[in-house]
Amino acid sequence: MATRYVWTMDDAGAGGTDMVEAMRRVCRFLETRGVRMTLFVVPKPGGQPMSEEWMNALREARQSGHDLQLHGLTHEDCFEFGPPNWPATDVVPSFIEEFERRREELMPRYTLPNLRARIEEGLAIFRERLGVEPTVFRAPCGAMSKPMFEALRQSGIGYESGTFISGTGYDHLPHRSGVIAQRWVGDFPHTPFRWYSDVVEIPILNEYTWRGAWQREQEFLALAKEDVSRIAQESEVAVLLTHTHGVADNLDYAFRLMDTVIEHARANGLGDFATLGELVTNGELERAVQGTGPDILSI
Repeated sequence: MATRYVWTMDDAGAGGTDMVEAMRRVCRFLETRGVRMTLFVVPKPGGQPMSEEWMNALREARQSGHDLQLHGLTHEDCFEFGPPNWPATDVVPSFIEEFERRREELMPRYTLPNLRARIEEGLAIFRERLGVEPTVFRAPCGAMSKPMFEALRQSGIGYESGTFISGTGYDHLPHRSGVIAQRWVGDFPHTPFRWYSDVVEIPILNEYTWRGAWQREQEFLALAKEDVSRIAQESEVAVLLTHTHGVADNLDYAFRLMDTVIEHARANGLGDFATLGELVTNGELERAVQGTGPDILSI
């Protein structure tokens, strides 16, 4: 079984020139390796129109073969489509308390009409400004709810990627364990699986370029190789996460990490690289689906 590895980057469209440049440089670097990535784009960052600088950079990326998919609507906070889930609640433990404090304010967001309206507004921006029809969604901060999946289905999006197989990539943060060792969760499949409202969930393997990861580079390179090898035994699709601000923290480290993963996968015959858009279009993503997900969302 050959695995299709997918580099993804969150928060494209948000932030200033430094974030635009980080995205551009990563795309160009991957192109030199014959790899393209999936950019999860915030279509209305902070509730404001996306800058022309971002629009031009995203159009260029698409022309070079990179994939643009939908990352919420505004990403003004981490409660846009539901309460944050693990590992976001471990990275920022105060999310749990904040949600309870704001529950009365937040719950009306999570009605089917409201969520569908947000998704369809994002889709309209993609069509009108980027000429793209997204097929995959990722909720900001992995904050999701059951009505979100029905809203996706009704809006014509059949794929979501927001759950994590491992959160070990965040254990270097000062308030975490500090132990960077392989530890995978087992409460849902490690393959793409059919979930709420028949939407296919594509789990994220891990994130290795979070801010500050470069300070423990050798441990992260070893972890990435272990994860990439192991997932090849379990799934035909493996999603690798980055963020614009994470790679911008140390681009040289990000490039070394990506090179390590690419070389390891190819040299060991584990598989090769694709975008989520490609895998949807050619049917590989649907063929990789195994089983159904458990009912674990509380809202």
